[in-house]
Amino acid sequence: MTTPDVVETTVADDDATLPDWSSAWDDALRSVELDVDRAELLIRAMHAGEEPSEGLPAHDWVAPAALGQVPHEFAERARVLLQRQLDVSERLAEAMIHARSRRRALGKFDPAERPPVFIDQAV
Repeated sequence: MTTPDVVETTVADDDATLPDWSSAWDDALRSVELDVDRAELLIRAMHAGEEPSEGLPAHDWVAPAALGQVPHEFAERARVLLQRQLDVSERLAEAMIHARSRRRALGKFDPAERPPVFIDQAV
């Protein structure tokens, strides 16, 4: 992935659309930050052997339309978020590899021919 494009805003850009543009970028970044937060919680829960508290997302992520380049005021936030996304992606890929390896190892065990029987008897 590449770093986000950044656009400098100037006084000449001070028109009625600028606050909406800034607000739209803030909303878009906040949405992605929440998704990364959820992914980080999921990874922590998996490593702790816990069941995830949340299910899968209700919908696929859809890129916001017509936002244009990242405003300068959000550039550092976007860079940090991009790095978090890359880190989470790497950790998820590693978790998938480990899960696949464990699944293969478990598949090598012979299934029991019949279920074990336990007898409760005083000795």
